[in-house]
Amino acid sequence: MSTVTVEAPGGSTTTAEPLLSVTGFTKRFGEVLANSDVSFDVRPGEVHALIGENGAGKSTLLKLVYGMYKPDSGEMRVAGEKVAVGSPTQARALGIGMVFQDLRLVPAFTVTENYALALARSGVTIQARELSRRIAAASESYGLAVEPDALVRHLSIGERQRTEILKVLMTGARIVILDEPTSVLAPTEVDALFAMVSRLRAQGFGIVIVTHKLAEVRAIADRVTVLRGGRVVLAGTDPKPMTDAELVEAMVGQTVAALPAERPTVASEAPPALELVGVSALGDRGVTALHDVTLTVSPGEIVGVAGVAGSGQRELCEVAVGARPTSAGTVRVSGRELGRGGPTAGLTAGAVDVPEDPVNDAVVPTLTVLEHMALGHLRAFLRRIGLDWGRVGRHTSDINEKVQLRMAPPHRRVADLSGGNIQRVMLSRALGRDASLVVAAYPSRGLDIATTRRTQELLLARRADGAGLLVVSEDLDELMSVADRIAVFCAGRLTGVVPAATTNRQELGALMTGGVAVPAATPAAADPVPTAETAAADGTGDETATDAAAVAKDAQTGGEGS
Repeated sequence: MSTVTVEAPGGSTTTAEPLLSVTGFTKRFGEVLANSDVSFDVRPGEVHALIGENGAGKSTLLKLVYGMYKPDSGEMRVAGEKVAVGSPTQARALGIGMVFQDLRLVPAFTVTENYALALARSGVTIQARELSRRIAAASESYGLAVEPDALVRHLSIGERQRTEILKVLMTGARIVILDEPTSVLAPTEVDALFAMVSRLRAQGFGIVIVTHKLAEVRAIADRVTVLRGGRVVLAGTDPKPMTDAELVEAMVGQTVAALPAERPTVASEAPPALELVGVSALGDRGVTALHDVTLTVSPGEIVGVAGVAGSGQRELCEVAVGARPTSAGTVRVSGRELGRGGPTAGLTAGAVDVPEDPVNDAVVPTLTVLEHMALGHLRAFLRRIGLDWGRVGRHTSDINEKVQLRMAPPHRRVADLSGGNIQRVMLSRALGRDASLVVAAYPSRGLDIATTRRTQELLLARRADGAGLLVVSEDLDELMSVADRIAVFCAGRLTGVVPAATTNRQELGALMTGGVAVPAATPAAADPVPTAETAAADGTGDETATDAAAVAKDAQTGGEGS
């Protein structure tokens, strides 16, 4: 096995064996060629980004490396030695650790108890007190703040991710695979994650990171490999001098068009798609999460929702479709008061949603894509006994053709799909219907660049059809690109509603930190709304994706938005 030259800190170079290399990996699932002659390596002290569209073969490659699948052909070496990895246990024994997108922790257990489970799978048993001491020591050593006695269910997503990463390191990993690590993180947590990754790189670890965000690739990766259709189309290249357009073209084989700069007013005499009057609601812990919110979404209007993570966005979305009861106030969808009718009342009134956390809130893992499409509109498919599955199948085919999000085949179990492909199912189900209200929480989360743009086009198409849309995103650029107005929340309170066409990060940041409320702008029925021109890559161009929390901090200190 040949060695490679690696640039060390200070500009000097050293010769080092790759920590991990795979050569000619090929994997088929029936007639589907998931990986075709894929070669890939990871060097000590580097971050290697792996990017590509949903379905490009990234997850398959990682699962081959981690021993979850067996390659049909090809070989793998760890530190120069040829190995055959038949299980994750064998992978961990070789120093390979993987942090999955859906974090594998038991919420009811403490951090120490979760670590004990992981170590037991590796044949290691340590007394709880000693393990807790080792966790604290490792936490300090690696610069990862982890509390051994904390219950996992009380941790934020960022804290859970740190817990997972430290767990992987404590099992002896020198090669760390991070699968979509930023897809569920608040912006400040992304900064903390990248600082941690930089520390591990400096300590000689090899890091593989999967992401769809090109700004993140340039910010953290030393090299990038692009997969398209299961094949390597760009191998181990320095991403920093590359433009977004070049990376996008490598990923999708073509450029991705910008959104239209202007869009017409949609005239409608229908009642508001959504009307909240004095609404308050409790969060999951029994504490008020929404405080006296009054907000209207008109037909043919997109209202974006901005705020630092945990500002009431989840509760707002659930209240809007009847999935969470209110403690005060009134909720109306297309003029119909939801009252205590629950989600059924929301569906009946014409509301559909894309939930914040589909895996936990909307997915039954053992059911197929087809069955999930039926769940979204059960009453339409009822017959005298059971469901009309032929009709469900035709409906699913029609939706797939209409939305063009390349949804997974109807027979596939959702448990076997990646997070991005689960999101496609949720989006297809919601945006393929003629609903009067669409509530979409983080609609582009986990999606590749082309699918993100297609999703944004679908949101605008529903607007043009006269639907009202409530769209939550942590990416302020995305909100300013697709929304007519942006409603800003801080600690569960609506601090302002501003026109998307004329606002800026500074104004939004001030409102996100509880600044003086701005009077609500007139809904979109007034003038055509121009939007910021967006670049080809996930709405962010060559700049980093908007860091909502950092913007809020800048607003407090008087700094300029990034």
